[in-house]
Amino acid sequence: MAPVTHHTSDREHTFDNLAPTGHYKEDPLWDRWVFAMRVGLPVVSVILGAITLSWPFINDREVSFTLSREDVARSDSGIRMTNLRYTGTDAVDRLFVVEASSGTQDDPASPRVRLQDIQAHMDIEDNNQARVAARTGIYRHRDGTLSLVGGVTIETDNGYSLKMAGAEIDLKGHTATGQGQVEGVSPLGTLNAGSMEIRVDEREGIFDGGVHIQITPKRQQNTTPGQEGS
Repeated sequence: MAPVTHHTSDREHTFDNLAPTGHYKEDPLWDRWVFAMRVGLPVVSVILGAITLSWPFINDREVSFTLSREDVARSDSGIRMTNLRYTGTDAVDRLFVVEASSGTQDDPASPRVRLQDIQAHMDIEDNNQARVAARTGIYRHRDGTLSLVGGVTIETDNGYSLKMAGAEIDLKGHTATGQGQVEGVSPLGTLNAGSMEIRVDEREGIFDGGVHIQITPKRQQNTTPGQEGS
């Protein structure tokens, strides 16, 4: 039976001066997508938290955000928005920014929004930022799900990274499931697993399917005889 790895991590402390300056809530559909990313980004961060032992979990507090849309085009074939950018704070006031090169929707009532070239980043602690990139995202607001496909990459300034083929995020169930082989790298070593599941409400990360963790010990500096104490 393949090993299963569980991990619980503590919430980080609150940052006080990261709140954005404005709010924009004109489009309810895109407001819901902002909520999707507010949930999705910390959930994906929790995946890496199973390795770093230091990532926070979200709660249901309303998020603050600003919205800037440089171009909105409407035609018979649907709605296309370009240069989408969202900024806001999470439940513990850490700044996040979510950007997409474009978003398309068949019509204003369509339950699906297709996003291209998603880039997101969040300040998780002093001098340490997490970045999430996905080629394509499909947000289904009626179902409350967000699919990230075409490769998902997570990186942090302090040397941690995680890659997977995709991720399925259930906003109603507060869960995220990785798709394809999960590969993690950190200064401590590497992690490989056939699958992963994040249960936000339980604050639990589960890696399954041939989990392999390799710890790389730090090399001790050799001391040349006669130089001790110099």
